[in-house]
Amino acid sequence: MKKAVILAGVMAFVFCGFAGAEDKLKIAVFDMAKVFNAYEKTGAFTKELEAWGNKKKGEVEAKKAEIEELMKKFYAQSALLSEEAKKTKQKEIEEKSAEYQKKSQEIINDFSKEEKNRTEVLVVDITVASEAVAKELKYDLLFEKKALVFGGDDITDKVIKNINTKK
Repeated sequence: MKKAVILAGVMAFVFCGFAGAEDKLKIAVFDMAKVFNAYEKTGAFTKELEAWGNKKKGEVEAKKAEIEELMKKFYAQSALLSEEAKKTKQKEIEEKSAEYQKKSQEIINDFSKEEKNRTEVLVVDITVASEAVAKELKYDLLFEKKALVFGGDDITDKVIKNINTKK
């Protein structure tokens, strides 16, 4: 809330500063989400991340299958096992389960980090492209569409064209 008040104050100051200017202030907006989804690298990013996730999922599924097999054997043999042997098997199952949980959590954390890092790179690309388009079209201010309640020329399609033509 405090940030919103400060931002509103800064924006009011900026607009008041430009109010006395002879020329009309040119404002551009763009839709970050639309550009992100239309950006060709986003598709490749998604496919790579899915492939990585599926590979890691396979690793964890193998551990899960191993635990299930141990449990089947344990329940099938439990009537024949001594108390000491049962405790040993149970401990083994518990250790494997803990390994499985730990590995699953590591994969989730790694996936989140990888997704965040790659998304940040794409957002930087989009920001640079949107700034380039705004400068080329001689806009004074550029806002993400959600940040501006009213006004501004929408340059989203031009940003999409610009970013997808850069290789």
